[in-house]
Amino acid sequence: MSVMQEEISTTLYFDRTFNTNAAKISPGEYYYTDKDMLIVTVLGSCVSACIRDSRTGIGGMNHFMLPDGAAADKDSPVSESMRYGTYAMEVLINQLLRNGAKRENLEAK
Repeated sequence: MSVMQEEISTTLYFDRTFNTNAAKISPGEYYYTDKDMLIVTVLGSCVSACIRDSRTGIGGMNHFMLPDGAAADKDSPVSESMRYGTYAMEVLINQLLRNGAKRENLEAK
């Protein structure tokens, strides 16, 4: 399997506690990979979804602030930002599927 990863404004570092590489994501960001590594975030009032293909190990996490944009904002490019859950979930799932994950093997937390 080819090594792949994509990041949007993430911080990559080595986590000494778990002795492994890690990616830290902030609100409006996501990260996916097929590597055995940590993906971490800090949540306050935001939501984060972790999704992975249980067979291939391809997985990722997003971090968003709101479920979706207000109806008045639907035509605005701002509404299609990673800060909205409807868009953030679509982006993460599509990235996983494009890179070899199978929809029937996806699990989320």
